[in-house]
Amino acid sequence: MSTGHKLGELARMVAGTLCGDPDLVIKGIRGYQTAGPEEITFAADKKVLAKVAEESNAGAVIVPADGSLDKPHIKVANPRLAFAQLLAVFAPQYPRPVGVHPTAVVGADVELGADCSIGAHVVIEDGAKLGNRVTLYPGVYVGHDVAIGDDCTLYPNVVIMAGCVLGNRVVIHAGTVIGSDGFGYVQEASGHTKVPQIGNVIISDDVEIGANVTVDRATCDSTIIGRGTKIDNLVQLGHNVVIGENCLLVSMVGIAGSTEVGDNVVIAGQAGAVGHIQIGSGSRILARAMVTNDLPPGSLVSGAPAQRHQDALRITAATRRLPELLSTVKELGRRIEELEKNLDSVVRRSGSGATD
Repeated sequence: MSTGHKLGELARMVAGTLCGDPDLVIKGIRGYQTAGPEEITFAADKKVLAKVAEESNAGAVIVPADGSLDKPHIKVANPRLAFAQLLAVFAPQYPRPVGVHPTAVVGADVELGADCSIGAHVVIEDGAKLGNRVTLYPGVYVGHDVAIGDDCTLYPNVVIMAGCVLGNRVVIHAGTVIGSDGFGYVQEASGHTKVPQIGNVIISDDVEIGANVTVDRATCDSTIIGRGTKIDNLVQLGHNVVIGENCLLVSMVGIAGSTEVGDNVVIAGQAGAVGHIQIGSGSRILARAMVTNDLPPGSLVSGAPAQRHQDALRITAATRRLPELLSTVKELGRRIEELEKNLDSVVRRSGSGATD
């Protein structure tokens, strides 16, 4: 646990208003259920604040600007943001050895910037260029002529294939592969002929990519991930895909080749998109949706195939009533059949009377 920070210091870090003893020492940070007297927690809204007041043993609490509490607290406009900022303050710091580990393999004409950390069994192929303060954890592979910007961190067993480009402050988590071949084949009666994938992947500044993500290289040009975009674990991006700036792609998203995603798009878990479409900026694609057509900016869609969320909700509601509706239709069919029989009987009697 940290040696601690004074509460007044923490309030200044998050630009909050302190209510309580500024000299109170806080040694850690936790959720409200487990926080102790020497730790700080947060309440995102008044509903959670009530639970914190009743249940939490935390020594201090981050609260909304209009919140209040009978214990030391810091008022902020965005408690979640302030909590995230303080998590970074209390995060454990591990040593980052500068230099090249003896077991690393560094090719010819490789350029290493200042203060790089190259871990055990890293392979850097010929012609690669690394910026300043780059950290490569053990087992990372950097292909021929790769360019990596300043302050990038690649966790264990990340693979960056030949010719790919990473901007500054890019973070890539364990097991991710950048620049694998795009899935391209010409189908013939005799089999499938592979289409060579000679493009690359360009990852812009401040992108973070989770574990076991795969980003395919373009056929001829570049697969692009825009500045500030964050990608969760187990995401697949096909060749020639373009992702805009500040997007959020949640776990298990799949986007087929040559689809373009605008800025500030959120794609929720297990959602997907077919190839060669455009998804407008500011769109929200809800979990497990399958986008099959272009979406205008600001769209909110769900379902498979994806459609306006309100329409999808109505369809879902109607689907839940199908057993009841089928039963009603069967009953109506039975009644119509009885009415037709009765009508036939009346017609026959009427005909017999006319003959008599």
